Amino acid sequence: MKLTQKLCIATTGVVMSLGLQKAAPVHAVALNFDWTGDAGYSAKGSFSYDETQGYTTIDTSKLQSITVSFFDPSQKLLNSFAPVTNGSIVYNFLDFNYDTATKSLFGFFDVGRDNGQSTDYYLFGTVGLDLSLRNPIEGTIDRNNGLINVTSITSIPEPLTTGGTVLTAGIAWLVKRRKVTAKKAKA
Repeated sequence: MKLTQKLCIATTGVVMSLGLQKAAPVHAVALNFDWTGDAGYSAKGSFSYDETQGYTTIDTSKLQSITVSFFDPSQKLLNSFAPVTNGSIVYNFLDFNYDTATKSLFGFFDVGRDNGQSTDYYLFGTVGLDLSLRNPIEGTIDRNNGLINVTSITSIPEPLTTGGTVLTAGIAWLVKRRKVTAKKAKA
């Protein structure tokens, strides 16, 4: 059987099996945020939500994920946390509000982890007024006037789109490999 026929059969099989699956499309947008305190401590993080829902504001219940990392003034990592993963909140004190029209965070903000451990950190306060980097043992470590930046809007591709791209690239590679092999055989 020729390679082309084998590829057509394999492609048809893959397409049919994908059609039978219940694919839940992911229509997420991911954004980054960063905060720098007056003493040079910083926080960098990202969050995502389903952009197809037409939300005007995103609160903790609408987040698909959020991660945050905290750094000392020399940019040494203090710790990283994922208060929301796959839509599940794992931080009891999480407070988060994002306005999709103004593309900015607002209101009360509490992101990080506070389980009473010396390695826990959290960014706490009111956006635009006062934000503090805190540790359950040391208390307030750094603060600023509430400024926190949101940047880098990125759409996250659907799984089937990514899978289709990988499948197409694989088929193209096989066809090219077959042509090179055929040329070498004739020579």
